[in-house]
Amino acid sequence: MTLQQLKYVIGVADCGSFNKASEKLFVSQPSLTSSVHDLESELGFDIFKRTSRGTTATEQGIYFIADAKKLYQNYEKLLEKYVGKRRKSFSVSALYYAFARKAFVEVVKNFSQDVYDFSFREKKASDVILDVANGESSIGILYLSDSNRHEILKSLSLSKLDFHHLTECNAFVYMHKNHPLAKRESLSLEELADFHFVTFDTDDVKSFFPEDVLKKYGLLNPITVADRATELSLIKNLNGYTFLSGVLGEDESSEDFITIPLKSHENSPFGTFELGYIVKTNVQMNDIALCFINSVRRILNIAGFTC
Repeated sequence: MTLQQLKYVIGVADCGSFNKASEKLFVSQPSLTSSVHDLESELGFDIFKRTSRGTTATEQGIYFIADAKKLYQNYEKLLEKYVGKRRKSFSVSALYYAFARKAFVEVVKNFSQDVYDFSFREKKASDVILDVANGESSIGILYLSDSNRHEILKSLSLSKLDFHHLTECNAFVYMHKNHPLAKRESLSLEELADFHFVTFDTDDVKSFFPEDVLKKYGLLNPITVADRATELSLIKNLNGYTFLSGVLGEDESSEDFITIPLKSHENSPFGTFELGYIVKTNVQMNDIALCFINSVRRILNIAGFTC
């Protein structure tokens, strides 16, 4: 068992497929598949179930992945403490956004991996803020809404971080293409009431609705998961759903999963979400950070490039 194998397993778990993980980890898919297979042979059990429609963790795999993440995080901290000063680093923390991953790939291609240690972290909003505040990431990507704006801005102020506007976006329901409601042009909370709500970020849904709406529609007690792959598996097999906030990425509407606009609730209409990035206050962004934001703007067709 090697640290590289653990990194690959974590990548596959987070992405939900070997193909997407290979892109995120900048390794060929055959090499990634072979490395994970060798680890499974050494362990004596399968970490993942592989089908033509995606990859999900096995029962034993779920526990192994959780332990692997803890071990690898400790390794990264040790590496940063003792050898991190020898190389430059560039890291981005973001909510689950395909456009952010795509922009990050562009940056890696344009800057030498011999000079930089690169890292891309997909986390919930509170952890995105924590990463940037602690210096673990140079940039964070998140959004503001009517429900979370006060809390997020307060947290940013206390952490000495600034929020910079990128664009506005809307809310969507994310479900499998065979879901009973998949043919609807838009969906309301009433229509979703009889189906399972699945999420790996319980804080995220609180930014969509006020407390009374969350209680009324049972959104305070979702099925919670630890990674994106498990979330997709439950959404598919339980006729579940989740919410997406922000600009849709190209891999968030695959041939197996669809997005449907979410209707505003009559007693709690919500408007658009404000997508943006966060950085430390009074800290000048370097060239690589500016070019990442430039790539984001280009991908989202936002005017006013920064580099």
